[in-house]
Amino acid sequence: MTTTYNIEVEQAIHQAATKLAALVFIDQETARQISPVAEAVANMFTILYYQAETGRATPEDFELALTAIRQAMM
Repeated sequence: MTTTYNIEVEQAIHQAATKLAALVFIDQETARQISPVAEAVANMFTILYYQAETGRATPEDFELALTAIRQAMM
């Protein structure tokens, strides 16, 4: 597994937030299409938040979330 530096994560999240903030509306069909990825990303954010608050997320938690994101993007 490669090392991801904090700045890369921060940039990715900031870029996603910027693009999401620019949205006006997403129709139902588009929402259905992107919902698997959105759910996987939301789960990762939950783990990141849990880690920030408690420091108790495990590498396995991260790996499961990453696997879900990768599968959703296929």
